[in-house]
Amino acid sequence: MLTSDRLLRVVSGRTAGPLVFLFPPSGSGPSLFRQWLPYRPPGLEMVAVHAPGREDRFTEPAATDVAPLADDIAAAIDRYADRPFVIFGHSAGALLGREVAWRLRRRSRPVALLVAANSAAPDVVFANTLADADDATLLAAVRDWGATPDGLLSDDMLEAFLPCLRADMAVAQSCRRTKPPAPEDRLDIPIAALTGHDDPAAEMHSTSWSAWTSVASITHVVPGGGHFLPFEQPEAVLEILAREISRLG
Repeated sequence: MLTSDRLLRVVSGRTAGPLVFLFPPSGSGPSLFRQWLPYRPPGLEMVAVHAPGREDRFTEPAATDVAPLADDIAAAIDRYADRPFVIFGHSAGALLGREVAWRLRRRSRPVALLVAANSAAPDVVFANTLADADDATLLAAVRDWGATPDGLLSDDMLEAFLPCLRADMAVAQSCRRTKPPAPEDRLDIPIAALTGHDDPAAEMHSTSWSAWTSVASITHVVPGGGHFLPFEQPEAVLEILAREISRLG
């Protein structure tokens, strides 16, 4: 279901219950979160970010810098949200989600929690960003993450997928910071870091976010999950999300 803002898509249908905005990982769109529907807690309203360059917006140029994209998403959420809400981001989506949460808090909008799943905090800088990688290197990295089995993507699909993925890598890189956060960079809401025990970067994903909140950080490590934990174990992830929302009251 489309909203009046093309940047948002309602995944679950409108409800009067808790509201969560979902930020997909690099190269992905809102339909990825339809896998959550069978496990959705009662009343949870799920609204996914629908950025240019993917799904039925694939003919539009994908963003390569976080600032204008985060500004636009923050404005769309500001228009949509009529009650306190949670931001959930997976992998690079968590970095974009933090940028949007920071903008919304400066507008005094009622963001209640940021959930960063399988993502390292902005001040964890990687030597190889993959934004400028050739196609073979980029595909090899995606396979290493466990996202794309050999033979799954046709040549036509690759032609649409790789530019979007590469653009998202550039957005993620523009979220990175070379220094720990200054006080004005920290969020005044809790951050819940979520990772799978089998994610190779589990320790970094679970510990690096504590410096980015002035309130509290919470860590959840799910047994058996890898980098794509939210879609490998959606029931466990949604149970954690529901528990954190309940904790907020």
